[in-house]
Amino acid sequence: MLVFAAMALSARADVVRTNECFAVAWNAANGALASLVMNGDADRMNWIEGLECWGEIRTNARRIDGGDGWTGAAFRDSEKLPFKGLCEEGGKVVSVYDNGLLRAEVVRELTRDALKERYVFTNVSQAPLYFGRGDLGILATFNDDYAGADECIRRRCSAHVWCGGGNSWVRAVKMGPFPTELALVLSEGSLDWYSVRRVAAEGSNDRGDIVLHPDPFVLQPGESAAVAWTLAAYGWGGFDEALLRHGGAVVEFEQETIFPGEQFQVTIREPGGKVRRETRAPEKGIGEYAFEFALADGRTARASGYCSPALDDLVKARVRFIVANQQCLDEKSPLYGAFLPYDNEDGRQCFSAEWRDMNACRERTAMPIMVAKYLQLHGEDAAARRALDLWEQFALREFFDAGTCAVYDGIGKDPRFKRLYNGPQLIGLWKEMYLLKLEAKYLDWIERSIASFYDAGGTNFYPNGCSFSEELVLLRCAGRDVSRIERQLREHVANIVRNGVRPPAHEVKYEQTIVAPAVTILASYSALVERDEKAAALLPDLVDMLSRFNGNQPDHRLNEIAIRHWDGYWFGKRHVYGDTLHQHSALSARAFLWYERSGGDAAWRRRAEHAYRNVLAMFTPDGRATAAYLLPLTVTMVNRDGSLAEPTRRVSGPDPLANDQDSALYNAMASGLFGSWGER
Repeated sequence: MLVFAAMALSARADVVRTNECFAVAWNAANGALASLVMNGDADRMNWIEGLECWGEIRTNARRIDGGDGWTGAAFRDSEKLPFKGLCEEGGKVVSVYDNGLLRAEVVRELTRDALKERYVFTNVSQAPLYFGRGDLGILATFNDDYAGADECIRRRCSAHVWCGGGNSWVRAVKMGPFPTELALVLSEGSLDWYSVRRVAAEGSNDRGDIVLHPDPFVLQPGESAAVAWTLAAYGWGGFDEALLRHGGAVVEFEQETIFPGEQFQVTIREPGGKVRRETRAPEKGIGEYAFEFALADGRTARASGYCSPALDDLVKARVRFIVANQQCLDEKSPLYGAFLPYDNEDGRQCFSAEWRDMNACRERTAMPIMVAKYLQLHGEDAAARRALDLWEQFALREFFDAGTCAVYDGIGKDPRFKRLYNGPQLIGLWKEMYLLKLEAKYLDWIERSIASFYDAGGTNFYPNGCSFSEELVLLRCAGRDVSRIERQLREHVANIVRNGVRPPAHEVKYEQTIVAPAVTILASYSALVERDEKAAALLPDLVDMLSRFNGNQPDHRLNEIAIRHWDGYWFGKRHVYGDTLHQHSALSARAFLWYERSGGDAAWRRRAEHAYRNVLAMFTPDGRATAAYLLPLTVTMVNRDGSLAEPTRRVSGPDPLANDQDSALYNAMASGLFGSWGER
């Protein structure tokens, strides 16, 4: 155990160390890290900036009531382990923390090209210390928040966290093009999962400080346990090599999500060139599968897969559930015919005119567009067809003007609130309705709706509902005069090109679903309308930016799933922030496919299929669904001074509300990767 002597460092000045890759600064006031800056970075981005400091320790070790940490609906917030001092010993910098029960010594050493950190926890009390899930956490404050595109692409990173037991890591990548990235690779101990601590005032724009949790363990009096990892820089695209170089293993599924009749195919690569391939059958049928793979060094690597019903079976079950449970059939209600959110926990429909993401319009149009696509293949389903016709009557009565093609944000055609996302969603729906029924009115609505969208300022907006080029081609093939739409779409493309890698803020300052439509609109325009050389030159940078949101973890909830950390709040019943498995990852998959069709590498098609398959875990075989699968163990909302804004909540798992998720099924159906769905 460390005893402070003459080697103690000044508490009045920060400590700075450098190597050939980066410079690291300690915060002398708390012994944690204050900054890590890559050499040669003109923007001087701090990769580890957060509300709190990198390497601070939070613990529930003072809990003495023998409880499980719960007080009602809230999980007790942890406390920081008090800082005792900072010293240098043999070229290593050591920070010491102690609360009278648990002592932690954090030893840091800069090597030629990496930073090594080792956290040693010792029970200094007279009784055993039991650490359950989340009772001990180490702050890993990757600089991951949204401050606008220009700031994000230069000075923010996306941190892809994998707590996979003995084979755990974080892949941190700048949000914009940059030649060097940062890897955290576990070398000792085992990580169980992670939590987040978010600044409440920032709402959707702050992902929060990440807290890494060791596996549950027990310390007897005087016993110690350690967690250690390496932080290392690596060249863009070289994460697997960096992981192997620093002692990690690469675990890869051929597909994390499989269908009946398929098997899990997993490749495990270890340091030294050892490679093995394992096949695991889905012996229990539909559901999640937790895998563990023994590594040569004695550690265990975890992975997670999912066996989904066949897409056709899943869609059929979902449509039948919607028809039976999610359509308002009260003829006295203005909602008559609407498809509504559904609370799986309470078994009831939900609606709110005030909380707009639970109204009967907006993203609820994901249900009718999915049903329309389904009926193109299953036209014999009379109940689904009646339900869709009744929904159309609702839409015409309450929020879509068939004459002007104006789209309102809520029922009653209230003009006070405008939202540019809504129109393109209906344009995509009218396209599928035309393909289903071949009625000319839908072509009229498509044509006038596109004009209405652009007249409302749409050329400066990046919507997700349609690509415009597909609709233009459909109109042209039907003999319509598309010259006006061509001019408007050309202007839209030109605006996206002018904005380049700095798209404007939308409902969130910068996010995956701003970049995804930029890729889709440009790539589909090049593939279907005409090749624009400036757009073609920009597309590789945009698709690269889009891919940086996506994870590569060996887990069906994370692989090729975009970081999205607010959808559970806006679309869920619990209204809780935190990372999610969310249907919008299918929009990245759609963009990847259009990029491949416009001339991109075939690897984008493979990446798209991973995303399309993995979002299917949001649906159950009986047709139920979740608006968001929450990923963190706990979420804590804090004020800017670090004090609690809300009690800590344990959140991991599916939110009870079915809401906007059905566009994931629609996009998978429309992708062409899983058979034909009735296109004409």
